[in-house]
Amino acid sequence: MPVRLLAALVTVLALFAARSLAAAPVDGLVAYLNGLDSFVASFTQQRFDEDGELLETAHGDCAIARPGRFRWNYTDPYEQVIVSDGVTLWIYDADLEQVTESVLGEAGAGSPAALLGRETDVAAHYAITPLEPRDGLDWFRLEARDIASDFTAIELGWGEGEVRAMRLTDNLGQVTTLAFADIVRNGAVDLAQFNFEPPPGVDVVRGGMP
Repeated sequence: MPVRLLAALVTVLALFAARSLAAAPVDGLVAYLNGLDSFVASFTQQRFDEDGELLETAHGDCAIARPGRFRWNYTDPYEQVIVSDGVTLWIYDADLEQVTESVLGEAGAGSPAALLGRETDVAAHYAITPLEPRDGLDWFRLEARDIASDFTAIELGWGEGEVRAMRLTDNLGQVTTLAFADIVRNGAVDLAQFNFEPPPGVDVVRGGMP
């Protein structure tokens, strides 16, 4: 997975971990995020270049649980699992028979990863602007105040009481979109899935581990 796509994932989780976005007119969204303990969904992820040409479409499912735990399963067009228990990050590429293991916080304080899994005032890191509704969703634009951020802008789609979509623009002008379906919020989540044991016989590459 390209680094910017992993950063997109971490940004999604950072927003789900947030306690405060802005005042009205996003009260419903704020209440949603404030009360979010877990989030399970299927997703479609697409990546576009700076000219809007589609580079990649991927499908899978995800599970998120506060604080800072997530499991992101890609099933098509490749098999990949991204897991964190809030401290360690594992990326398992089935085709390569390889697991990369690292400390989740290594991305640095200025990155979206630094916001993951802790009480965060997103408004301190992003300028927030309501956008015109589109595709049946209310949209909000979050622009990074920190020039060192992986993304220049994040757009979040809200509808029927759920976070349904996200659009992230990186510093190269490439866009990653996420559309969520089959959403279960605050349901029972098996916390064991946020730990990862490498399958027998795979290569394990460790970076920054004690």
